[in-house]
Amino acid sequence: MSTSKPRLGRGLSGLLSKPVEVAATVESTFIVETNKEAAAEPADRPGVLRSIAVDSVVPNRYQPRASMEEAGLKELSDSIRQSGVMQPIAVRRAADGSGNAEYEIVAGERRWRAARLAGLTHVPALVVALDDRGAAEWAIVENVQREDLNPIDRALAFERLIREFGATQAEVAGRVGLSRVAVSNTLRLLDLEPAIAEMVAAGELSGGHAKALLMAPPGEGRIAAARKAASAGWSVRALEQWAGDAARRVATATLKGEPAAVVGATQARAIHVAALEKQLGDHLGTRVRVKTSASGKKGRIVLDFYSLEHFEGLMARMGFHMES
Repeated sequence: MSTSKPRLGRGLSGLLSKPVEVAATVESTFIVETNKEAAAEPADRPGVLRSIAVDSVVPNRYQPRASMEEAGLKELSDSIRQSGVMQPIAVRRAADGSGNAEYEIVAGERRWRAARLAGLTHVPALVVALDDRGAAEWAIVENVQREDLNPIDRALAFERLIREFGATQAEVAGRVGLSRVAVSNTLRLLDLEPAIAEMVAAGELSGGHAKALLMAPPGEGRIAAARKAASAGWSVRALEQWAGDAARRVATATLKGEPAAVVGATQARAIHVAALEKQLGDHLGTRVRVKTSASGKKGRIVLDFYSLEHFEGLMARMGFHMES
């Protein structure tokens, strides 16, 4: 069995030698057109296309989508009822503790759910050999390719790869086919207030709106602006202008030393600290937090690392080499 890391981003069609024909009947399963040797392969053999029972499968524990749109799922179910499952799902052997399930979905959970809704008893599946990190990456890649993830779910998925599996921002970027800057900007969305994040996840605000809000001082003013933008239908450009004006007002009030600007000064400093955290984080390839005293003259810098290898990489980027 090959131990090389699977190539991501190609889609399942790139792993199949020829098309799959699926009979659109509920009682029967489907007909798989493949080589004769595959029919005799053991069920555990990776890379084998086979028919598996829908009840023998559990969802991917690393599924990045928090929810699936019911109307779209119903439409896909109706299509499957008429034409069958045209593209196989990808599964791996289920881990211990999965109950009676034999397989865990790697990619294609939406098709699997729609097939169950359509009343199918079996679905076509490609058995693959992946560890937990590989399963998480495949799930993210599938959703990113199809643009199925909202900006917040995407940011949470990237953060999970970094936090749980020790991936760097550059590694995440390579897996999903984005630039490191794009990954870094997506991760910054997690700095938004929960109330704003909920609006973005619900589609009330776009990813562009969310990035514009990051320009503004954090706090109740930013939340109020987000709600106004969502209800009044502000464009991204309009929100960028508001955020820029808000940041300048706070900075100006701080420079003038106005008595009522104490909170504003704190917010202004937060903007500069956030910019510093982003630049340091981009340079080092990890999350950076800068904590300052009330005067802003003292503080500490906190760097996150997720494995010994990641820690050594951070030290190397800072030019530090521990003496033996």
